[in-house]
Amino acid sequence: MMLMAKTSSNGRMSGLQKFFYGCGEGASTFATTAVGMFYLYFLTDIVGIRPSLAGSVVLLGNIWDAITDPFVGWLSDRSDNRFGRRRIWILGSTIPFAASFALIWTVPTGAGQLAAFLYATAAFMVFIFMITSYMVPYTTLAMELTSDYDERNQLAMWRMVFSIGLALPATVLPKLLIDRLPDERSGFMAMGWILAACMLPLAALVVFAGRERKPREDAPRFIESLRSSFGFPPFRKALMMYIFAMLPLRLLMAAIIYYFNYYLLSPDSFEVSMAVMMVASVAALFLWDAVSRRLDKKRAYIIGLTTCAGLLLVLMLPKGAVLKLLMPFSVVMGLGISALHIMPVAIVPEAIDAGIAEGLAASEGIWNGVITFAHKISAAVAAFAMGLILDFAGYVPGVEAQKPSAVAAILFLVCIAPAALSMAGVVVARGFGIDRSEAKRIEEKIG
Repeated sequence: MMLMAKTSSNGRMSGLQKFFYGCGEGASTFATTAVGMFYLYFLTDIVGIRPSLAGSVVLLGNIWDAITDPFVGWLSDRSDNRFGRRRIWILGSTIPFAASFALIWTVPTGAGQLAAFLYATAAFMVFIFMITSYMVPYTTLAMELTSDYDERNQLAMWRMVFSIGLALPATVLPKLLIDRLPDERSGFMAMGWILAACMLPLAALVVFAGRERKPREDAPRFIESLRSSFGFPPFRKALMMYIFAMLPLRLLMAAIIYYFNYYLLSPDSFEVSMAVMMVASVAALFLWDAVSRRLDKKRAYIIGLTTCAGLLLVLMLPKGAVLKLLMPFSVVMGLGISALHIMPVAIVPEAIDAGIAEGLAASEGIWNGVITFAHKISAAVAAFAMGLILDFAGYVPGVEAQKPSAVAAILFLVCIAPAALSMAGVVVARGFGIDRSEAKRIEEKIG
């Protein structure tokens, strides 16, 4: 098996190595997709927590854990193990990560608002700390497997193949279980343990992705590296590009089930539409890889997010028109969703290498931790704001005929807010200066 993990004779990664690296994303995808699409709904409609309290669960958990992201990166920078400083973290955190995911779907029955809130908050905080211990070393590993501009884009592509492809069962499984088990609570609990079991082998395959590059001997101090990340303009722009691509995705994932249930009034269309969109998104990853090769990552990012913003606004059409066009539109929407996934992930390593080339205190682990930190904080604030917006708009869990103000709030969360955030990313991307030739110069300077 180890033979299959070797690089090719010209020093480039083999296709199988890229596949093994992408497998690691699958473990995270099962968890993050289920949480992103169903956890807020689970807390409000199944557990019965008020929307504002449910949003607070996500906010408090993410704020606490986001603070640890750069610290976990720093610890993994200093890990010394024959399996590699990143891979030992990936393997060591896999079992507690999977178990903690299952436990967030087991809120005790009969608990009051406060007790349910406290349990959900504690369980969620443990879960997101475990996923940080897995994901920060995993995302950092990519830039240490190769320094090639296009090869890094392909690693991002294979990550997203698993991210989007395995999001399909993570999206459909809860509904299938709910339909077949006596009650929805049992369905979510079963989903948690089934997906947790699926995470374990996917994470284990990452060890066959290849050897990490040799660590720097002059590893920077934690505070020094943290400070330098925010002071380096190319990294700041890459960070904002990442946030403005991932936030629309998070909002859409969290709000889309409300859109089908309370705007389209067609919950039975949810699974099929999501399946079509995700299959189309996986196919479109290869298109965006080709666009990036033909142009560069920055221009592919701009084209992708502009396309996505336009498509999101189509969802504001009258529900009758949307339902008639739902299947073909789901195919086209997959093109935009695919761009949100791949392009920001592919851009970040170039900004980190640029900091190293400039002689800054740039740590791969810490700076990747900063990306995760900023993403989680912004996503937590967005989830909290989403709960407040639904609460303020008069949303009533489980009632099919929602107030017009609640329906308007759902449309804002699914269409207007994600489209505006995507266009903000386009504005930031126009000033990002690392293209293919600059990335090559940086690679040669680092050596």
